[in-house]
Amino acid sequence: MSIACKWNWHNTGRQVWYDKTTYETLKATYPLYFYDDFLGVAGGSVFDGTAIWNTLDVSVGGAPTVAIVADSSGGHFLLALDAFNEDQDVVLYQYNTALADDNLTFDVGNGLIFETRINMAVVPGTGVCAVAGMSGPHNLVKDTIANSAWFRWDASQVCKVETDDTTAGHENDDVATGVTTVAGTYNIFRIDFTTLSDVKFFIDGVRVATGTTFDMSDLTAGEQQMQPYFSLDKTGSVELGSMNIDYVKIWSNRA
Repeated sequence: MSIACKWNWHNTGRQVWYDKTTYETLKATYPLYFYDDFLGVAGGSVFDGTAIWNTLDVSVGGAPTVAIVADSSGGHFLLALDAFNEDQDVVLYQYNTALADDNLTFDVGNGLIFETRINMAVVPGTGVCAVAGMSGPHNLVKDTIANSAWFRWDASQVCKVETDDTTAGHENDDVATGVTTVAGTYNIFRIDFTTLSDVKFFIDGVRVATGTTFDMSDLTAGEQQMQPYFSLDKTGSVELGSMNIDYVKIWSNRA
């Protein structure tokens, strides 16, 4: 591993240390810093619905997976659909059970940077949608979520990106990245909200979808409040898909 540092990260005045081989961000000098490597066991204090994460399993007859992977080296969290013929949705997010509402504590308007390392371990089948990024309140139909920025896979390993800031004309749906992920291979995905009028996406340190300007500048103060969000869903089929999440890192300035 070779460590490097950018002393003026995207002209923010912040210092960021990163692995020059993988482009994983190792440390950033932002005042707000969130990091989860999924070490430990599911069912403890951070998975009881009152702190950090919550999960959603929409299924009836099937048994999709929404859990930390036991004995995984370095800690991993797995979302996986199964082959039961039904609607299924599996989500890792920050829903607050006590308040019966999504807990939207991350403000993308504060120069937020989101990063995650993911292995799309099973190719999303026909009708399967997978997303990973930042989102407003959850909805089973991903295209109806009003405010979001994420990486997306639809029925293949072809990775796309999209944003929505609730303003007509600012939606950027299914924008090609030129990257096709490979089952069994981890990639590092980063979303840079430093400039809301020009949100940037990176895969393994390389900026993607450079031909599109992702303008989210019309978000209201409330709509800027989002949560880290990972999901796979399907409608009435036996199709499969899985997402293995290694870590989640978020940095930002304070309000």
